[in-house]
Amino acid sequence: MRRLLPSSLTGAFFVVALTSAVAGSALAYFTHEGLGSASAAVTKLNAPTITAATPGANGTVALSWGAVTPPGPQAVKYYVSRDGGEAGGTCSAPAVPTAATSCVDSDLDAGTYSYKVTAVWRSWNATSTAKTAKVTIGAGTHFVIAAATTTPAVGASNNLTITVKDGDDDTVTTYAGSHSLTFSGADSSPSGAAPTVVNSGGTATAFGKATGLTFTAGVAKVGSSRNGLMKIYRSGPAAIAADDGEIGTDEPLQLTVVSGAPTKYTLAAETTTPTAGAADDLTITAVDSYGNAAASYDGLKNLTFSGASASPGGNLPTVSNSSGVDVGFGTATAIDFDEGVASAVGAANGEMTLYKSGTTNVKATDGTLNSTTALATTVAAAPASKLVLTGSTATPSATGTSNLTTTVQDPYANTVTTYIGLHDIVFSGATASPSGTVPTIVDSEGTATAFGTATELNFKVGIAAVASAKNGLMRLYRAGATNISASDGTISTATPLALTVAAGAASRLGLSNVTASAGSVGSPCLFTCPVTGLGNGGTISANVAVTDTMGNTVSAVGSGHTAKVTASGGTVSGGASLAIPTTGPAVSTTRFTYTAPSSGSFSHTITAAVLAGTAYTSATATASR
Repeated sequence: MRRLLPSSLTGAFFVVALTSAVAGSALAYFTHEGLGSASAAVTKLNAPTITAATPGANGTVALSWGAVTPPGPQAVKYYVSRDGGEAGGTCSAPAVPTAATSCVDSDLDAGTYSYKVTAVWRSWNATSTAKTAKVTIGAGTHFVIAAATTTPAVGASNNLTITVKDGDDDTVTTYAGSHSLTFSGADSSPSGAAPTVVNSGGTATAFGKATGLTFTAGVAKVGSSRNGLMKIYRSGPAAIAADDGEIGTDEPLQLTVVSGAPTKYTLAAETTTPTAGAADDLTITAVDSYGNAAASYDGLKNLTFSGASASPGGNLPTVSNSSGVDVGFGTATAIDFDEGVASAVGAANGEMTLYKSGTTNVKATDGTLNSTTALATTVAAAPASKLVLTGSTATPSATGTSNLTTTVQDPYANTVTTYIGLHDIVFSGATASPSGTVPTIVDSEGTATAFGTATELNFKVGIAAVASAKNGLMRLYRAGATNISASDGTISTATPLALTVAAGAASRLGLSNVTASAGSVGSPCLFTCPVTGLGNGGTISANVAVTDTMGNTVSAVGSGHTAKVTASGGTVSGGASLAIPTTGPAVSTTRFTYTAPSSGSFSHTITAAVLAGTAYTSATATASR
């Protein structure tokens, strides 16, 4: 249609857009030309025509339509709607129309769909009539996995068949060629063997890693031990799933993997740091070559345990049998297994008791199966129960020193290494020398402390040992047998330390077996001996002995030794020459007697001196009324 504009518009140049629809959904507009007069033409935007809506086998519909001639200089653009909403795939949306005249809608389930194409030019648009397409096979939504067996043996080949299905559970036959799937649902074996699926190239690929498989018409099958051959090494249930990054497995393949024959034992304990003498429950497992419990290993089996030793106190390690009887290591022990596993129940069927502290490696065997890897156990000493004394010599000298070591032990004679630091120990069992010198122990600071008095000793890992003449240096002054004991007020020596103290070198004469007819004899009465209140005519009688510096009688001084006894007043009988025996204790075979004056006051000195032989220091006694 064409019309002339009024002459009053001469010289004007404009375009008036019509706001009403012309011929359906198409819109018209005016054009003009000339300066002196103007004319306008009304035209429209035609609707496109869909030429094809072809369904594919993988949930797709391929669309194409004829191009629309634009009313003006700008190009026409298009967008596609499906069932009144936006289409998917490569089809344009209303917000971003494009000049393309074809597209592919995708991810469709099986069903019938209605499509329209809308042409857009400037602010105008025109929509085609609807065209339908029927999709018979939808897009792949999930994998279905089947296996040659649902009860495979560990490590055995099991052929998988993997099928791609749509939402109606139809096979998506267009899913073809190479696809990377990641498998899951099975764990590595106890020994670390990971489950695998062999890819299309023949490489066994671990679960959790992309595995390339070849699909034909929506199905991947094993061929020539490739393209889906699976091996699982952990026994028990497994739920196998697969994922290609877009679709996965709705219902995993449920398997029960069967363990293999037993090849060895593994040992586990309730604790690997038990206390000596305390029960420790064992779990003994007969495992296959991949570390799974061998379910076929059942009933009573005779196991012999090894690796642990008796305690220092002689306590043998034991494991209880199925009846609850403790059986020593090295002796066959009946243990009851259930599907490859034997666990201690109460005090029976594997309750282990170790008595020696320290590290031990426990093993077991039935004569055929062995625990190839030992159970490493660190046994701690039981609580302290006693002190144990050891000396540097069993025959210390009465004039010398010896080193005394004090050790804290548990009931099984293990050293209690946690007993540390300064502790007060009281020693007993040794007595003073004949000359009155008391036995001593040097404390940690270097002070000699008498027996019977708390002596501070420094313990390191349960032991107090002499260092730099401190911390246990012992001096015993009385010759003869003695039994040394000790206590910290809580624990004591269960068995005293038996010693035989030897006399020192001969150096002095002493008075031996002194008796007085009246009065009081002083103590000690050896090198000097005060006798008071003797009275007139009273007597003192004694032997003469050769002693060491502590007054202990020595022995076997040899021949030629005699002593004489004199007094500053009164009379002495039998003292002119007192023979000292050549062998045996060096005590004169005869006695001398001193007799006090018959009247008057007196204070006399009685002297025993060497008459012949080695020059020993003299001994004296004083007699007074």
